[in-house]
Amino acid sequence: MKIIKTFIISVFALFLGACAENSIDFDPISQITTEQVTGSLELLENAVIGNYAFLSLAEGKYGYDRTRYDVTEYMSDDVILNQWSGNDFSYSLTYQPTSASERSQDFWQYSYRAIYSINVVNEGLDALLDLTSEEIEQRDQLKGENTFLRAMFYFDLVRVYGRPYSNDSPETNLGVPLTSSSIENEGLARATVKETYAFIEQDLLDAVSLLNESKINIYVSKEVAYAALSRLYLFMEDNDKAIEYADKVLNSGRYELLNQTNYVKYNTYEPEMVSETIFAVKRLETDNVGRYMMGGMMHGDGGYGQIMISSSYMDLLFKNPNDLRINFIDPQFELDSDGNKIEDPDNVYYGYKVLENSSVPEYWTLKLTYQDDVPMLTSPIYFRLAEMYLIKAEVYAKNGQDNMALDMVNVIRERAGLSGDQLFSASNLQGYNSVLDVVLDEDRLEFAHEGHRTHDVFRNKKTMDRSYMSWQGWSGPSSIPYTSNRILHQIPEVEMLKDENLIQNPTY
Repeated sequence: MKIIKTFIISVFALFLGACAENSIDFDPISQITTEQVTGSLELLENAVIGNYAFLSLAEGKYGYDRTRYDVTEYMSDDVILNQWSGNDFSYSLTYQPTSASERSQDFWQYSYRAIYSINVVNEGLDALLDLTSEEIEQRDQLKGENTFLRAMFYFDLVRVYGRPYSNDSPETNLGVPLTSSSIENEGLARATVKETYAFIEQDLLDAVSLLNESKINIYVSKEVAYAALSRLYLFMEDNDKAIEYADKVLNSGRYELLNQTNYVKYNTYEPEMVSETIFAVKRLETDNVGRYMMGGMMHGDGGYGQIMISSSYMDLLFKNPNDLRINFIDPQFELDSDGNKIEDPDNVYYGYKVLENSSVPEYWTLKLTYQDDVPMLTSPIYFRLAEMYLIKAEVYAKNGQDNMALDMVNVIRERAGLSGDQLFSASNLQGYNSVLDVVLDEDRLEFAHEGHRTHDVFRNKKTMDRSYMSWQGWSGPSSIPYTSNRILHQIPEVEMLKDENLIQNPTY
């Protein structure tokens, strides 16, 4: 693995210019060196802000958030593509991983460039001497934020290129190359999945110990690290700790679920306006690149609109036609000459005709568009409070504490407008065979098209059912068990050629 060592300066320059624009005396951006940045607490603070930008940074058309979405969400059973695409995201969507995928290559390279930059900044922070007590607190906060960001990049990487921690042998299954140094980052071998998760865990625990400022939710605070630890421990099946850290978030008093009226407009709000959002990556209207945004394939107003909501998800959602989460669907109704919807008794969801493309009904998701009513604008949400309730629900279900699990599920269902017999109880599982199945379907309903579903299926040793895609002869397998090699992305070929110590994932 070979890192471009000047990259931090080019990214940092984007942010330093904005911070210095009102200053009279400052060096031209081109004269800033890594040594200057890492020798100044003020400049390192700007560099940390620059490192946040890696979460959405783009070189060319696609940003990190888009590539991250492409290699995860498109493998779920919540989506269907209405026509063949030559774009490399189709390798993920059809479970045909290849080392030649540009999406996979972008994802890997964006991640490790960010990790290198984070390591440079952390080393600079560690090297600062003769600080006042106030400056020490500032340095610690910055290092905590920076270290959290590194944990997130590694967590994303290991879930794309490594098997889930729960899949039988994390001690021998391969994860990703690890480094906390800006120097020792070439020729690295892949750590195991267990070693990778341990690295991430330590980064998050270190972040918790360093973070000392309650910042708004587009920056990292202690509660953000708590939320990440809760999710990490859930994936590691360390159930007691998953609940411990979920409770730290729930009991912090900093967040609350949106009420029903505001919930159905969640996607339209800037992240700072939302009491439920724990951490999000802020995108401004000036950042909007239209169809190349994260949701560019998922809606047709400003985007391609070629990936629809699957019939599998629609069937689950419309079990309760009053479920408020239906509001996140944007059906494209066929209209008559007067502009009115056309009745269709065969449409079991709406009762009206919906436009079709290659026999696929055009149901688009609204979750990734219309922030501030701007088409395609969205600020990717990493953590929100609803997940903490459902993490607890999953743990309780696995621990045999069924009533407590269902209580957590019902908190989310009540917020979604469900009541009475639509809520679950031990005597009313509504046809489910287990409480865990109840929880996983509630996860699916709540977090559809937010990047959770693929991970939730395979870490729970389930099979992804894509049988609804069988009409597309090119669509890959209709059933993908968690044991399949198809769930692993291939390490990009260009990275394999650079580093003889990398071991490629098995082919399908």
